[in-house]
Amino acid sequence: MNLVSRIIVANLFKVILLILSLLFISNINAQSYAVNYNKGKTTIKVQNGMFDNFSINYEGEITLSNDDRDVIGISDGGYLEIKKSAFGSKRRIVIESEGNGKLNKKYFVGSSKKDFNSEGRKWLGEILPEIVKTTTLGAKGRVDRFYNQGGANRVFNEIRTFESDHVKSTYLKLILEKNLSPKEMESLLRLAGEEIKSDHYLAELLRYKQQNFFASDALISAYIEATKSIGSDHYATVVLNTAIEDGNLSDDQIGKLFKITAEIDSDHYMSQVLINVMKKRELNEANLNLLIENSKQIASDHYKAQVLNKALELPGLSQGNYNSFLSTLEDIQSDHYITTVLSRLLDKKLDSSELGELLSLAGKSVGSDHYLVQVLTKAINKQGLDGENMDVFIQALSSVSSDHYASVALIKLSRKNLSSRQLLEILNNATSQISSDHYLSEILIAFAPSVNKSGDNVKEAYRNACKNISSETYFGRALRALK
Repeated sequence: MNLVSRIIVANLFKVILLILSLLFISNINAQSYAVNYNKGKTTIKVQNGMFDNFSINYEGEITLSNDDRDVIGISDGGYLEIKKSAFGSKRRIVIESEGNGKLNKKYFVGSSKKDFNSEGRKWLGEILPEIVKTTTLGAKGRVDRFYNQGGANRVFNEIRTFESDHVKSTYLKLILEKNLSPKEMESLLRLAGEEIKSDHYLAELLRYKQQNFFASDALISAYIEATKSIGSDHYATVVLNTAIEDGNLSDDQIGKLFKITAEIDSDHYMSQVLINVMKKRELNEANLNLLIENSKQIASDHYKAQVLNKALELPGLSQGNYNSFLSTLEDIQSDHYITTVLSRLLDKKLDSSELGELLSLAGKSVGSDHYLVQVLTKAINKQGLDGENMDVFIQALSSVSSDHYASVALIKLSRKNLSSRQLLEILNNATSQISSDHYLSEILIAFAPSVNKSGDNVKEAYRNACKNISSETYFGRALRALK
């Protein structure tokens, strides 16, 4: 092997050693944590890197000494087993309750039983402080002790020393059992938002005794800020749905929840929450307006239409709700989805002003002749076109570029009981938008029975409309329909 080859091999060997050492360090520092509950028994496994791990099995309530270095009590029938292995060395402690406050403590190294008092007690005193920092062993007693020593802040300071989100969440739930002041509750929420990185455990905590977090505006604000720390829309939705299903929340509190909803990025989860609100709660006018406003954040036409269609099922849509509703509809780009919502809206009894706004919106927003005529024919079937609404209808019809589709709407309109004024508006304005002789003659013939029952001014308007037909054949057909 020449000199260059030896240098290359040596450097390659150094790189491999560096990579292996980094992997080794990474594994040493990595910690895994697993908890299992089964029929009153708890198993906790903690692994600190490659060579240091311990497991705990226990049943019953465990009471620790004030210095967290000894077990001084286990409820009757309970037990505690601690096993630890480090670099091939295995140790185990078993503590069993014998009733009447008596404990039987045993210590093992490998498979050999050793004297507990001379060796085991020392090892237990060394390992217990590590265990209580990384598990929930004795958590209730520790929370009670710290709370009695220095109130909620003493417990909060202890929680800040933990690494496990599971342990932090457990301690925060236990402190929630205390009679905390509003300021302490705010501090708890701030601590949870800052310290718990797991969306799962943070959401679990925020769902626990949830109504307590809505006692004041300041608490609600702190709760909203804590919820913002949840990165997952799924878990944020779980928190919101739990609150929505709480029948004790007031209308004002439900209104505050919409601020949290605004933080959800996913159209799917946002629509889920808004639809669930409508299913589970009776919304006042203000909250329904908030819901409709929140739906504006939904980018997907599909999900937005789902929310708006559900809102239309609610009774008592006010004028304010209606205005918010139409402004939200303007954001829907899909002709299909805006048509489904407009069609559902037309099933309601609209006053003249509401109908006029709807027809105007349809004419401006629906680009497809097919879908626009669907809306216009629905308006003909379900609503009255009195007064200025006939003008708005004709204006919307002018957006239909296809003579075929325009004729579908006008022929449908001809079957209604129309006044002379309405007939004049149609003959003077709507028919002038039709360029096809074929379709124009069909439209005029359809209106002929109503025209024949009207006065001379209507009949004259009919004759003038016929003059727009270039074909003598179609002109004759249309004119012969007039008696």
